[in-house]
Amino acid sequence: MPEIAEPTTADEKKKHTAPRDAAREAVETIVFVVVLVLLLKLFVTEAFVIPTGSMAETLYGYQKIVKCPKCEHEFPVNSHDEVEGRDGKRTALVGYTCPNCRHKGRIEDLKPVPQNNTGDRVLVLKPLYHLRDPQRGDVVVFKFPEKPQEKYTAQNYIKRAMGFGGETIGIYRGDLFVTRSLDYPPDAVDEHGSLLYPRPPDSVDLWKPQYMYSTVAQSNPLSTGLFDASRGAGFPAGRGGFEMIRKGEAQLLADLRIVWDNDQQPTELAGKVPPRWYAAPTAPANPMGVAGPTHWTGDNRDQPKVFGHERAELDWIRYRHLAMPWREPLVADDAHSPHDLESLAKQSPMPIDNFLGYNAGMSLDAANQMMPRDSQGMDKLWVGDLCVECKATIAAGAEVVLELSRGVNRFQATFAEGKVTLSRIGADPSDTPFGNPTRPCKLAAGSTHTLRFANVDARLWVWVDGSRIDFGTEADYMPATPEQEAAFKDADGKPDLNPEGWTKTNDVDAPASVGAKGKVTVQSIKLHRDVYYTRRGNSDAAKASLYYVQPGHYMCLGDNSAHSSDSRDWGTVPQRLMLGKAVFVFWPYNRIGFIK
Repeated sequence: MPEIAEPTTADEKKKHTAPRDAAREAVETIVFVVVLVLLLKLFVTEAFVIPTGSMAETLYGYQKIVKCPKCEHEFPVNSHDEVEGRDGKRTALVGYTCPNCRHKGRIEDLKPVPQNNTGDRVLVLKPLYHLRDPQRGDVVVFKFPEKPQEKYTAQNYIKRAMGFGGETIGIYRGDLFVTRSLDYPPDAVDEHGSLLYPRPPDSVDLWKPQYMYSTVAQSNPLSTGLFDASRGAGFPAGRGGFEMIRKGEAQLLADLRIVWDNDQQPTELAGKVPPRWYAAPTAPANPMGVAGPTHWTGDNRDQPKVFGHERAELDWIRYRHLAMPWREPLVADDAHSPHDLESLAKQSPMPIDNFLGYNAGMSLDAANQMMPRDSQGMDKLWVGDLCVECKATIAAGAEVVLELSRGVNRFQATFAEGKVTLSRIGADPSDTPFGNPTRPCKLAAGSTHTLRFANVDARLWVWVDGSRIDFGTEADYMPATPEQEAAFKDADGKPDLNPEGWTKTNDVDAPASVGAKGKVTVQSIKLHRDVYYTRRGNSDAAKASLYYVQPGHYMCLGDNSAHSSDSRDWGTVPQRLMLGKAVFVFWPYNRIGFIK
């Protein structure tokens, strides 16, 4: 039998190659891509759409983007009820309130009229076979424990994982606290023989709110006693009591909400309403009502944006929170105007609150008047965790001081000659030591630098030109104790403490300040606040709301705490219902980025 000769050249080999089937290759490619996508969706990642505003302004649900016609601040307003409705009824969004200048306006008067935008589209990284558990602060997606599915539609929720199995979480004055030292014995009974800490017949029901043993639903001396003792000691760390939950840098920056941008001032209020940032007099008013002089110069007397200083002594510019709502026309006989110009001019400074423009949409009432949507008073609570930022030009030998008040204390970051020093003024240092730590920083004489100083979660933060100055644990401090608060007096020697925790001396008269020695120019001042966690069912501001998280469960909270349906209301999330961590916003294009 003759042998078959093998092809020896490239041309001969090409002649013996089987013909390509283009249709088959296309089908194989499509099948491969489909299988790959299904595998990715099943085990690695999946896309979700944010429908509601419970995570605003970290993540957006349905919203309209409004640009305030008075101060030009741009912000989102919740339009979920207009798109999807509530209880089967859609409600038109007709008005807004600017979170910066508090101007109230009609949506239809804006040019162009803003349209509804769908919620953020996010990618969720699934934990492969649940090998990676959520970490505190992670933004997680999960199935709603009460109704994981309704009418063949998955009920997926998105919140932050802030409490974990075996922890008792406390919400107090807007902050979160935690302890793992409390055990809730299943056989403990009260004086009537009723179980204090019952367990459900089926452990699958441990997520329900009655098994969080919350002080909202019943008195719980076990947890309230430990919380009160911890508060009385200043929430010390490492002693088994309640400790402050402190967020990291990325989450802190993501959680900042605007209070006032001094570069965005409504021009029509110039000379009619006092400016929020002003040069503080060097001496109080005399019996004739004449205050001492100031040693700052401004670019505009009525609405200063740039402040100059040259004196060798320390002088201050201070912020006052003049946040009364207003709308045009500013006349006394305007039936639609909540306040006329005279009222705006006479308003007194108030404590900084947790107002959020996202929640401040307005609908029409039965009388066809614009009325705020129901907030249940949860957006009028004092916020003490603040962040101040400015651009400063510092001459050789000069210094700048950024100051933030919280309750009975004031905290300062002093920038001078290539270093920054932290200090605390107010509470007795022998009770709550604070060592005035100092770190080097890059400050070039005569150059302009962006300085940022934050007091959040009983920790001080400093940035220079966007780079954080690391103080480690030396920047952590212990909150003031009840005894220190009770001892605080105003200038007249009278007790000066509101049950919410604020004082007029600090939190109203000087919540944020910028000081200078020598030749300094300060401009582009911005003031932000932190997320304020609200409590449920507890009107006593001196008490905390406390929740136990059963093992294998998570306490998940929305960043828009005043308007979030979360674990405070319906219970915790079982691990079996966790879908994964939301890591990336991929649409709309102007929101693309990693989730912090």
